[in-house]
Amino acid sequence: MTPPPVLQIREWSTTTPDTPGAGALLRGLRLTEADRELLAELEGRASLRFTELRSGLSISVGPHIGTVSLSGLRLVIMPKIRIDNLMRMVAYAFDLSDLLVTATRTTYTAADHGLIDLLGLSLLRSVERIARGGLLPNYQARNEDLATPRGRLDMRHIATHPRRATLRCTYDDLTVDHELNQLLASGLRLAAAVMQSVDIRLDLARAADRFFGDLPRTPLDAERLRAALEGLDRRSSHYRTALTLIALIHHGARLGEHAEAGAMPLSSFTLNMNMVFERFLGRYLAENGPDDIRISAQDVRSDVFSYLENAGGWNQPTIRPDFVFRQRRRVIAVADAKYKNRHEHPPSSAELYQLTAYGLAYAMPEPREVLLLHPLASGELERATTLLFAPSAANQQVRIRLVGVPVDGLLDGTVARWWPLAPPRAAAAPPVPAPRTAPSTSLGHQQLGGR
Repeated sequence: MTPPPVLQIREWSTTTPDTPGAGALLRGLRLTEADRELLAELEGRASLRFTELRSGLSISVGPHIGTVSLSGLRLVIMPKIRIDNLMRMVAYAFDLSDLLVTATRTTYTAADHGLIDLLGLSLLRSVERIARGGLLPNYQARNEDLATPRGRLDMRHIATHPRRATLRCTYDDLTVDHELNQLLASGLRLAAAVMQSVDIRLDLARAADRFFGDLPRTPLDAERLRAALEGLDRRSSHYRTALTLIALIHHGARLGEHAEAGAMPLSSFTLNMNMVFERFLGRYLAENGPDDIRISAQDVRSDVFSYLENAGGWNQPTIRPDFVFRQRRRVIAVADAKYKNRHEHPPSSAELYQLTAYGLAYAMPEPREVLLLHPLASGELERATTLLFAPSAANQQVRIRLVGVPVDGLLDGTVARWWPLAPPRAAAAPPVPAPRTAPSTSLGHQQLGGR
């Protein structure tokens, strides 16, 4: 069966049948019932909107990247940053210290396959590395009737079941059939189902059968993955990369239940770049700040709003800025991370209301400093933008400053140092270009062990 055409679009974009070039693939396109079921699964989970028009299909996307495979179209949503830097960003944000980023994968991605296949390749290599060293065995308690006694005899059972050729025994069996390996097997099979490349689908499915063919099939769920990651210890720490990749794929993957005979199953994988950007910044700020600055991420406060009357019994409202900067325990700034192209999307009224509330909620020197952190792609220049909230009826002032984060430069080493806060009584220092002869200073290079 002929594969559907591939449409590449960028995050934070809208493509219609009238869009020059790309719009030709959307003219006259109609969604099938199976397509609508898959898109209904995505509703509320991804910033994707498909609108059926008289002339065809319109597609709008926000801060999500990935792939969506429909009956008549395969959509690839590309990031604004370079794909090799995207993989470094994911590795750094999620602490995947041994995730490899190679030129082969970068070239492969350029061939219309998207991020999901890169994550699938990374998962396959991670599991193969675990298997080469030997799957981790664990002791599992067994209680079985055996012809040859083993472990502890269950005398109560033996006494109540005489004249049998077997004895009830309780023993500990050293086996690879345990939770961690079952999750790897299920993760490989899930990844195989959502890959865009047939070759990678086959490689993942074969790896699941080759390494875990004797293990029972168990369903994946977020709680099992979370518990497994939290329970890793010194013996099992080498499973972290594979389990984190499986958690990422599980979080963003959706499978359609219906597909035509002989056709590739409908599927989608989307990655929320807001989440990745926020986690990336959280780690970077914590590791690169001045010694006297402390960063609190997701600082939840429930003491800002209080009900005078609450007949409905509603929960107490909270605020949760992404980052709070403290110097000697005093709050000096609050920041929120928004993964948006600020050259095309200026701050909305809702964002300004939110940032102003953050500024007023913390005791800070006047004017209260609130930062709106946003990514700068390679070659984009910082556009100095500062807003002042200073109503005549109030004494408090909130200064909202837009600060661009040179993500590509930090990841590939062309920017050596960056810090969002201005030095005392001085303007904010611009990013300092690093010598191109020393790429080992990059976050990506440090994170990936110099590979």
